[in-house]
Amino acid sequence: MLLDRNDNVINLFEIKCYTEPYVFNKVQAEALRTKRSLFQHYSQSRKQVFLSFISVYGLVENAHSLGLIDNAMGLEVLFEN
Repeated sequence: MLLDRNDNVINLFEIKCYTEPYVFNKVQAEALRTKRSLFQHYSQSRKQVFLSFISVYGLVENAHSLGLIDNAMGLEVLFEN
């Protein structure tokens, strides 16, 4: 999913459904970097691209997610009042 914002930013969302907090490994992190690079190449957009992550139980920060994921959210964000 992507969100093209009016403030010259595009959020690319990676959405996962797991029964516990999600943990990126090296292969998954590289695949996400490739997705972002391909999007930037083919869209030719000059907007800044942020990688955002949504999962039921959120994300475990580790060496593979730090510096890659700009914003991680659990489901509580989607159902806030």
